[in-house]
Amino acid sequence: MDVPQLELKNFTMYEFTPFGLQTYMLGSSGTKYDDRFIVKDIDYTDKSPKYIANMQAQKGIYKNDIVTLEGNVIYSRDNGFQFSTQKLVYNKKTSQAVSNVGYTANIGKNVVKGSYIKYNNNLNRVYSKDIDAIYQLQEGK
Repeated sequence: MDVPQLELKNFTMYEFTPFGLQTYMLGSSGTKYDDRFIVKDIDYTDKSPKYIANMQAQKGIYKNDIVTLEGNVIYSRDNGFQFSTQKLVYNKKTSQAVSNVGYTANIGKNVVKGSYIKYNNNLNRVYSKDIDAIYQLQEGK
């Protein structure tokens, strides 16, 4: 039987490595089970030495270094890249964020919409399908 081990209001979890603070997760409430955490109003930050990525959603499940976020997901990175979706799976080991339920990305004044996105934090690369983009071009001098 799947019984909660611990339930907390105003949930906060920090993960430290020899390099310092690696990740932190906040929520309005959190429930710990044997194999996972379920967090309401999740605010998850991956703070690697190379980048800072933040993900927020109505619900999050943290299990085996995989964070699954659902409901009004917003992904943002310290370089200004941001996208929103309804479901996102973030793999801490590969540093990849994947959504296959549609997304809208904002890069400055540019807007991109698509049916699928895979963002690799380490390479700072975006892979997407079925895109519709609006780009703001700079005028020549």
